[in-house]
Amino acid sequence: MSKSRGFTLIEVLVVIAIIGILVGLAAPSFTSMIQSSTMTSTVNTFLADMRYARSEAIRRGGAVVMCRSNLPETTQACNGTSGATNGWQTGWIIFHDLNSNGTKDAGEPILRVQGPIAAMDSVIEPTSPNYKFSFNATGRLPGATATINFGSSQFPNTTQRVICVSVGGRARISGDGYSSCP
Repeated sequence: MSKSRGFTLIEVLVVIAIIGILVGLAAPSFTSMIQSSTMTSTVNTFLADMRYARSEAIRRGGAVVMCRSNLPETTQACNGTSGATNGWQTGWIIFHDLNSNGTKDAGEPILRVQGPIAAMDSVIEPTSPNYKFSFNATGRLPGATATINFGSSQFPNTTQRVICVSVGGRARISGDGYSSCP
């Protein structure tokens, strides 16, 4: 009598069913983890560029502007609202504003370019829209504070992030989508 080796069809089907159940239970947590990672990456990029613009203004002793742009790769700067109608998710540029007029003129060097953020469909600005942040030689922002909400309907409120920018030029994360700036 010879022994047969291998698995029966029933055993294979049971293992496949168990794997299917485990994958079904794990998939929602992976979606949440991917959304959280996307949000963290996007917010950290924005904050790093805000800090860079502020430090460059202090280092250069003059105005440095971070403005949103519809076509940042072609260095189309924002000139008021006309150069940036779609929001911060379309990208931004940072430039040294030599004449302190708040617009990108010929001869003003571009310091950094951030392309569109493909994973984010909107960056919400609940207060008056901030088309640009213009840092002066002391690293301060002339004008009022700003609030920017990262996230949209595709992200749950617990994953969204609220960024507060003070008159002193410091940007910080206030919390999740339920938070607000003081």
